[in-house]
Amino acid sequence: MTLQDLYEEHRELFRIGEKLIEIAASDPPRMPELVAARREMAQAVARHLGNEARLALMPLGASTDPYDRALARRYTSDLLSMRQSGIAHMGQWTMEAITADPREYRLAVRAQLRMMAARRAWEEAEFLPAAERLVSGQRLPLRKAG
Repeated sequence: MTLQDLYEEHRELFRIGEKLIEIAASDPPRMPELVAARREMAQAVARHLGNEARLALMPLGASTDPYDRALARRYTSDLLSMRQSGIAHMGQWTMEAITADPREYRLAVRAQLRMMAARRAWEEAEFLPAAERLVSGQRLPLRKAG
């Protein structure tokens, strides 16, 4: 596993999200497939976060460069917000709630994917490139922290 593999994991998460939407679009939603896709998403997220922590977060957090440490703090703070949103989403969208209103469920999944897309854009523009620079020995930040 390398830093470059994290970009592919990002794409995998969005493929699974689109699969969730597609399954929920059937009439009625195919619940066994939806349960499996939700499990697949949870496992992919857990795997990705572990890889990201090991390959990017830990090196940036341990860096002496204030920019690197600021990125690590933002990553952690934003991740907490995303986890809270994900927990709320799963709590609201039980199998019964999905069956009762699959259209709203699809809209809710799309909202989660939009939040993930914003996070991915930041990670791929700032967080992961900074980790790549650090790992490659290029210590100069792209810009000042703050």
